[in-house]
Amino acid sequence: MVENIKLILVSFTASFGFGIVFHIRKDYLLWAGLGGALTRLCYLILISIIDSRIIYTLLAAMIASFYAEILAMEFKTPSTVFLYPAILPLLPGSLMYNAAVNFLLQDMDAMQGYLKDCALTVIGTSIGFVLISTFTYYRRIYFAGKHLASHLLHETHKHKK
Repeated sequence: MVENIKLILVSFTASFGFGIVFHIRKDYLLWAGLGGALTRLCYLILISIIDSRIIYTLLAAMIASFYAEILAMEFKTPSTVFLYPAILPLLPGSLMYNAAVNFLLQDMDAMQGYLKDCALTVIGTSIGFVLISTFTYYRRIYFAGKHLASHLLHETHKHKK
């Protein structure tokens, strides 16, 4: 439990720091950090109840992406401002490192295991983003089209009077 709290705090700090390094506006830095902490929290919960790496990573990525999309709509800014810091906990850096170490140690079975887990993590993360991004894109188009149609109908009725 204490280890999980440390991981969540480290994720917050890493995402907050990422925001500083990549010049995210000061108003958004706290939100960037919270995105990383939320993603790590969800990841830890999902990993404890789901056995499939690709599924729990996909779901965590969907939550991170959904978080970013909500904040993007709230602050009227691109979702990437919040998405990139939020996904830091999902990056498979330790898996890539362990694969490289096992390659150097010539333990090909362990290396292949780490590479497989790395690939599943990257695939799950990518699919999670695509699903939420596609959903919000078409949602925006639908409501923008509805608003435009309403506006055009209103204008048409004004000219008939």
